[in-house]
Amino acid sequence: MQHNKNYDLIIFDCDGTLADSEMAHNTVLVERLHSLGLMHYTVEMCMEKYMGRAISDIMESIEKEYSVRFPSNDKEISQARYRELLPHHIRLDDTTRSLLQRLKQQGQKMAVGSNGTRDNVLETIKAAGFDEFFPDDFIFTFEMVKNPKPAPDLYLHVCEAMHTNPQNAVVLEDTVAGATAGIAANIDTIGYIGLSHKENQAERLSMIGCKQIIQTMGELDQILYSQSVAA
Repeated sequence: MQHNKNYDLIIFDCDGTLADSEMAHNTVLVERLHSLGLMHYTVEMCMEKYMGRAISDIMESIEKEYSVRFPSNDKEISQARYRELLPHHIRLDDTTRSLLQRLKQQGQKMAVGSNGTRDNVLETIKAAGFDEFFPDDFIFTFEMVKNPKPAPDLYLHVCEAMHTNPQNAVVLEDTVAGATAGIAANIDTIGYIGLSHKENQAERLSMIGCKQIIQTMGELDQILYSQSVAA
């Protein structure tokens, strides 16, 4: 069944949606965990266990589980290392730039809502070449709210800041945690699997209530131009 929907605002997740920077993020995390003596962690393990979660939640979870403590300057060390690795690991959907160009030409209001740190998200958007589409004021990160994804706080904050009713917005997400946040905010949420590292991700996203699943960003055209999403 289809119903008409006119979206005033499109909110894109960053990591894994606008750009795949997960390899860089998780390589940095593994290096930091190894420095704490947690040598059993691998990049693949971190992706499976922590993808989509805010780094503050990840660090808190690890510190509680292993009775360890990250150094006070860990954020600075991690961000410097991330900037170093990102150009070698970033991966893009070939259809994303053309989609963003069309949306910009049409005057579509767009924003980014990410569980990444602001410095890293800005670095990722710049490395992807998408900074022309997302001014700094339209980029929102978990530091701006009390509870990161999967809580709805961030997406509700984006809608408020962009002067948009959540029912008139749509979210693009690649992870269960992120999609859960969009759905909890009562925002139409579309699952995107074009850059996913996980098998059966489409099934996971469908099961939690994503309206549709797309494999390329170019497919978003059909949803927006027809102004309809499967109910």
